[in-house]
Amino acid sequence: MDLKHHVTAAASLALAQWSQRLGAAGMEAMRSLPGLAAAVDQHVMQIRETLGRPRPEVLAAYADGVADTVTARGWNADETAAGWDRASWPSVHLLAVCVLAERA
Repeated sequence: MDLKHHVTAAASLALAQWSQRLGAAGMEAMRSLPGLAAAVDQHVMQIRETLGRPRPEVLAAYADGVADTVTARGWNADETAAGWDRASWPSVHLLAVCVLAERA
């Protein structure tokens, strides 16, 4: 296997892990919470303005960077276990990353 293949595989794994942690439940919640869906759409637009149409490798690195920054400030992905109706900015933003990954 060449290096590019390893990087792509690692990015796919990282995005799958984000989907498992936040994406699947968040996308389900978007179906019943129009406000969440609208907020995620806004975050998707922000990410696209920043990254363009990101490849999985870029999207995975971006998600990990966001998560590292907000985790250092006390954020925890488990906050969404109580429901998505009051999800914080980091959770909504990382859900938007998952939405973009699904569309890629």
